[in-house]
Amino acid sequence: MGELVDVLDARGDRTGLAVPKEEAHRRGLWHRCFHCWVCGRDAAGEPYLLLQRRAAGKDTWPGYLDVTAAGHLRSGEEPLDGLRELEEELGLRPDPSRLIPLGTRRIEQEIPQGCDRELHYVFLLVDHTPPLRFRLQREEVASLVALSLSEAGRLLRKGEARAVEYADGRATPARVRLAELVPDKGVGEVVAAARRALGGERVGRIFLF
Repeated sequence: MGELVDVLDARGDRTGLAVPKEEAHRRGLWHRCFHCWVCGRDAAGEPYLLLQRRAAGKDTWPGYLDVTAAGHLRSGEEPLDGLRELEEELGLRPDPSRLIPLGTRRIEQEIPQGCDRELHYVFLLVDHTPPLRFRLQREEVASLVALSLSEAGRLLRKGEARAVEYADGRATPARVRLAELVPDKGVGEVVAAARRALGGERVGRIFLF
């Protein structure tokens, strides 16, 4: 049996039922996930948003660009329990107080396994660790992609942008396309929040389902 997730009703409340996440996807049951976007500045002071490229062996969206670290919340867990995803996928262990809550997103989309109905508890982390120092979980993450905030705007407007991809101890110039991003992740809103956070401004909740 796979890991159990809490089944939610349409309002996002727990129903008291827990099922394997594979069953939740197959039956289209509402359940919860933790999402954390990491932003920082490079050695030249350029602000960027960090994306992960999903491993080729993933069941859903293999090879696509996605939120920096994410995962399902297990039955009985609270949103900040998802911090383990940062350690497992990236080797980061930030203090929970450093996470900036961006709110909750409600998504519903068809996937090969069925229908994915999730509530995403979304956080932002400002962390200037050089991406080459991250320890990637190869089964989950193929590489990291640093997208400068100026290029992020170009990506959203024109569908393509320059970036730097980090894998196997090397940094490589890259071009990323909007079509490479897992859909419906609110990237535009996250970019705006990262710009405020890196500028020292207060960031409020931007996602309300």
